[in-house]
Amino acid sequence: MSDETRRQVFEMYIGVILHNAVIGLICLIWFREPYVFLGIAAGMAAALVFLVSLAMSAEVCTASGSEAYASKKMALHAVLRSLGILAALLLLWKFTKVNILTAALGVLGVKTGAYLYPAVHRLMNHRTEGN
Repeated sequence: MSDETRRQVFEMYIGVILHNAVIGLICLIWFREPYVFLGIAAGMAAALVFLVSLAMSAEVCTASGSEAYASKKMALHAVLRSLGILAALLLLWKFTKVNILTAALGVLGVKTGAYLYPAVHRLMNHRTEGN
């Protein structure tokens, strides 16, 4: 993975962390069970794997040069990622006491990370330009 892509994944993951911090604060008010917070942590970990997988498949497809190949490959990777997340949630549900709802909410932090990326990118670049 290129340095630029790593930086982008890191900046998106900051949005994921912020999303899950808000979820954690809400859960701290209403639900003070450790399994709820384990679910948030599991969701954050799955979100990181999801982001890295997305970035790697985007780089592979961009480097291919063929639009038809890239389109098929991205669709395949998207389906595999979705099935992987679903399988992980099902395994957590079946074999652990981790709260599945908070794990799913943790994974949805990927969406919030994507929405917060422009603001985080601006803040990160502002900080590095000032030094």
